[in-house]
Amino acid sequence: MRRTVAITAAMIVAAIAPAAIAAKGGGPKVSVVASALNSPKQLLYTKHGLLVAESGVGGPVGASSCITGPSTGGSGTTQYCQGNSGAVDVIHGTKVSVAAGALPSVVEEDNNEAAGPAAVTRTPNGGLAVLFQDELVSKGGGNAFSGATAKQFGTLQLPGGRSVDLARFAAQHPQSAAKLGGTPGETAYDSDPYDLVAYHGGYAVTDAAANSLLSVSAGGKVTLLARFPTQAEQVPAGALGPTAMTIHAQAVPTSVAVGPDGALYVGLLRGVPSAPGTAQIYRVVPGHAPTVWARGLTSVTAIAFDHQGRLLATELSTGGLLAPSTVPGALVRISAGGRHATKLAVPGLFDPSGVAVAPNGTVYVSNDGTSPKTATPPGEVLKITGLG
Repeated sequence: MRRTVAITAAMIVAAIAPAAIAAKGGGPKVSVVASALNSPKQLLYTKHGLLVAESGVGGPVGASSCITGPSTGGSGTTQYCQGNSGAVDVIHGTKVSVAAGALPSVVEEDNNEAAGPAAVTRTPNGGLAVLFQDELVSKGGGNAFSGATAKQFGTLQLPGGRSVDLARFAAQHPQSAAKLGGTPGETAYDSDPYDLVAYHGGYAVTDAAANSLLSVSAGGKVTLLARFPTQAEQVPAGALGPTAMTIHAQAVPTSVAVGPDGALYVGLLRGVPSAPGTAQIYRVVPGHAPTVWARGLTSVTAIAFDHQGRLLATELSTGGLLAPSTVPGALVRISAGGRHATKLAVPGLFDPSGVAVAPNGTVYVSNDGTSPKTATPPGEVLKITGLG
């Protein structure tokens, strides 16, 4: 996902207009339940509290913790520094405690974007299953980092020290050249696990860079459930080069949820140029081809169903990936049939990266999901009521 998100300011295109999604009032109440978080990503509501995955801030700059790699925000190279700053937190009211700390994290120094724990769920016995993003993936499915903790990047970590190597699965099942698409430099074996949900005794996982939905059994066996297609989009002159061009934008599946009907629903970010309105929600029934369930969204990062069967989705930016950083994100509600999308009147959303819904209808959103706790504003989790 980060390769498609990390677009420098020089690539911003003012000519791309926001998509028309109906706004809805109602005066929702927004409060901060957790602040000073390091890149909070996906959320999970449980009866024991709200779980949030923090991707961390990587590690300190230095020869022992950093390597040089290609910059995802432009040409040239930059440093990638790893550390153990990732975490899984549990929130009770406004009290935040660490459920799992000192987890692997890596930061790209030129844009300060961190990769680490991206999502978490509960195992049947109450343990934690933690999904880790990856950076600098090699053709064999490994990465360029050294040390034992580096082996956790691109994996699903299960209780008891069991590790499911999703990046290696992506390398063993590369995307075809005809379907890869994306910006120049994309690799068929890239992997960036980004969300998971408990499913049929195991887990369903989205790999944003591999454009795939995976099934992971309780025993750790990985199978491919779906691979989502590219979509031809026009990139205006000045965005990725001096002339206009057509790019087959990657799907970039960032989010997955189990619907009231038992099917899997997958939200797409849609890769560069990620024009407003070009992201979709897919419905997936294992053994059948995935189908588009909802259209007209923009840069979806997280999804969750409410108790009325409506789907809530966070949009990273309502202007798409090429919009200025001052363009806000959004919380969108999609009707039970997938036909109507309504932008909810929730102020102050920027880079929202996670959403969860409590049984009473209270909605929680990870906000400023690419910001460390030292930023202004820092990563935070919002509580939203009064949405109707």
